[in-house]
Amino acid sequence: MNDDHAQLVAELRALAENALERLEPILQRAAAPHAQDGPDDPAAGTGEWSGCTWCPVCALAALIRGEQHDLVTLLANQGTVLIAVLRQILDEHRVHDTPDGPQAPDPPPGGAEDAARDPAGSAFVPISVTIKQ
Repeated sequence: MNDDHAQLVAELRALAENALERLEPILQRAAAPHAQDGPDDPAAGTGEWSGCTWCPVCALAALIRGEQHDLVTLLANQGTVLIAVLRQILDEHRVHDTPDGPQAPDPPPGGAEDAARDPAGSAFVPISVTIKQ
């Protein structure tokens, strides 16, 4: 991998981390259960959605109003899990990368000898395939 590719990978990783950092608080806020409104609260009844629980239009309306909706809560919880998985993947790739980029895999045994025999230096390696019925 040359310097341009390494720089592109680093920029994409930084972009992904920045997007995850911005999305995570939004999803956590949507997934958190709202406090139940008290009887003396002037905005009583606005904490819990009283409409349907499956309709995406009602879920969007509840989200805009700041009300709790089952579909929004479910999607926010799944989004939070997805963000955790993406962060773990980014962390694993950061650990395996060296400052110069990922390490090249070790050549298979006898690879250099086979390449020396092949004057064209072809990377083609024939394999046998058997199909079982």
